Amino acid sequence: MRAGRARPSRVLHVLKYYRPAFTGEGVFLERSSAVMQELAPEVEHELLVTHTPRPAAPQEAAACSTLARVAYLTKGPVGEIARHLRLVWWLLRHLHRYDTVHVRTHADWYFMGYLLARLMRRRLVLSATLDDSLPVLIGWYRPQLRPLVARGLRLFHAYVSISPKLHAETRAVAADPARCHLIPCGITVPASPPGQRARMRAQLGVGPEDPVLLFVGGLCPRKDPLFLIEALPEIRRAHPGARLVLVGPPLEPDYVRHLEERVAALGLGGSVIFAGEQLDPHPWFDAADMLVFASRLEGFGTVVPEAMAHGLPVVVRHLPGVNDSFVLDGRTGFLFTDAAGYVAAVRRLAAEPALRRRLGGAGRLLAAEQFGMRGIAARYLGVYGLAERIVSPPSAEPETGLGCTASILDPRFHTPVPPPSDRPLLVTMVDAEEAFDWDKPFSRAAADVSSMRCQHLAHRVFERHGAVPVYLTDYPVASQEEGRAPLRELLQGGHCEIGAQLHPWVTPPFVEEVCERNSFAGNLPAPLELEKARRLTEMLGETFGVHPQIYRTGRYGAGPRTADILKRLGYLADSSLDPYWPPEGSHHGSDIWALSARPYWVDRERRLIEIPTSAALVGRLARRHGRRLAPLTFRPLSERLGATSLLARLGLFERIRLSPEGMTIEEAKRLTRAMLAEGHRVFVLTYHTPSLQPGNTPYVRTQEQLHRFLAWLDEYYAFFREELGGRCGSWREVRPDTPPAAVPAPVAASPQPVGSA
Repeated sequence: MRAGRARPSRVLHVLKYYRPAFTGEGVFLERSSAVMQELAPEVEHELLVTHTPRPAAPQEAAACSTLARVAYLTKGPVGEIARHLRLVWWLLRHLHRYDTVHVRTHADWYFMGYLLARLMRRRLVLSATLDDSLPVLIGWYRPQLRPLVARGLRLFHAYVSISPKLHAETRAVAADPARCHLIPCGITVPASPPGQRARMRAQLGVGPEDPVLLFVGGLCPRKDPLFLIEALPEIRRAHPGARLVLVGPPLEPDYVRHLEERVAALGLGGSVIFAGEQLDPHPWFDAADMLVFASRLEGFGTVVPEAMAHGLPVVVRHLPGVNDSFVLDGRTGFLFTDAAGYVAAVRRLAAEPALRRRLGGAGRLLAAEQFGMRGIAARYLGVYGLAERIVSPPSAEPETGLGCTASILDPRFHTPVPPPSDRPLLVTMVDAEEAFDWDKPFSRAAADVSSMRCQHLAHRVFERHGAVPVYLTDYPVASQEEGRAPLRELLQGGHCEIGAQLHPWVTPPFVEEVCERNSFAGNLPAPLELEKARRLTEMLGETFGVHPQIYRTGRYGAGPRTADILKRLGYLADSSLDPYWPPEGSHHGSDIWALSARPYWVDRERRLIEIPTSAALVGRLARRHGRRLAPLTFRPLSERLGATSLLARLGLFERIRLSPEGMTIEEAKRLTRAMLAEGHRVFVLTYHTPSLQPGNTPYVRTQEQLHRFLAWLDEYYAFFREELGGRCGSWREVRPDTPPAAVPAPVAASPQPVGSA
């Protein structure tokens, strides 16, 4: 629990099957937890998986950054009795941590876990998602046990059904219909980048007029993609360029082989595209002209309203009570019951672009009104008894469309990045920011950027050693001529690169209270953090004519959604991790002591890289005991008692950051040698621009201290190059396949000054 904050409410979700297995309910849990986190940041969500064995590689289950924990009940196959005993034992040990238990798939055949949850006064919620309404669940048991099972199911405080059919069936046998809730699956659709449709169709080799039929779902008999393949030759007789794109994992390999054999037998080799599972399916919707869906059994069929939200007309097998409340025949799409009806609907849509636009537009409006994820997520929080934890009402903010597939702080998502070479590389990152009194409360009025005119002092050192720094620039610097003019000159001359740094208290929109906690961007609600980062990014683009591609949260205050925000805004790299210096009051937990300064990917898609600042635990105790000692040694009480400084003087244990601010040159050299011995080859030197004007920071108060500051830089660069054989370079060299820095575009009219909202 973080100091000064109440214990967060926690919801435990229970699923039988989860990643690496594919389930629609698992995907919906990931997407809905992301939006619930935006609405109620103080509600944490965790998952217990009862049937899927724990994957050998932890990254296999790291698919959702807003599921704080994913626990697997078993490591391999076990019998039913053993599984239920493990379930009860797990709940006995962990149930005290949760306020609500949401059973998304009935996993406790003997009701022992459910009874335990009730005895511990936990709120119990049960979902019906496919073919598991209450009467169906009761019917799974022997007739003589069904009355007892019906009574056992009354342990639940609430029942959630995702379709009118399931809802009606559950209400028919529920002891209290008031506990029955009809909540359809919500949808989250991010904004499409410009030109995405053209890029995707070019990737598929599809002409502008060729109709693209899209199927999204697991490849298995229940979803019946074979029906779509068998019907394609008839469609191609009228539209020879038609393509069928199948997006989804191969759930049953034998069935998929049969699909491939039928494609070959029908001569459809170039017309059916097996795209496989896509962590982000939204670009495929952009490439399509319609969604085709022939599933024979669905609890809801989320992919259909998702396609509607993308503006696609849909052609869907009619499942009464499931999809006929939103697939309105002839208004948002077409329902079919046989092959003739399907072919006729597809042919008509392929031939009439105006009809596709009309149905697609109507579908988009209906999907937003009925299935917007913010409204659905709020309803779930209400069912959990946590409505009072909502800090951002559903109607207060637009959908962010953020993913939940990356994390700067969660090691489950991290994959090491190999060093660019064996030769040490030194990257210089400078926090270009306003000057403010570090000992006083934060203020939006503190926006003095006059220190930017002093940056040429450091560039005399940089030029001697071939260093080209990246200035991580914040809003006051970019929005005021006194701050941006020196950087423009350096950028135009090829003497620096431009990145972004977010100081929330001086970055619009100005809606949050200015306080210590909100000075960490990661503590802000995700929609507000996104909007501030977007405004900063746009300001930098307008000011310098380049889109920044590397980012840092001021005060190293990254949060649980920072990486998702950066991916959304098109960043390639982040440098918000300051190892072994967890900021007090931020989201950094105990895991921060396990993260090192080695660069790593923060997502499975490998789209965003983290380049931490260079810091390490150094001394004779560091290698074997460092991570255990650090949380005890570097705390206020230990520092007041003198234990921290004593261990450092004895050479036993210290932490050092690669910076001329607060570190001696000998400490910096000691740090670098220790990191080299540990195998590090990428080093990041960092400081703040106000330090080059005496009086702004605690590190440089006088001209003499400024002289020593510059001499520190000069000596360190010489040490790194001459003694260690290293070289200076760009952050771009750390990330594989990063494009070179863009040439600045001509700068438009001056942006608004700081303080404009």
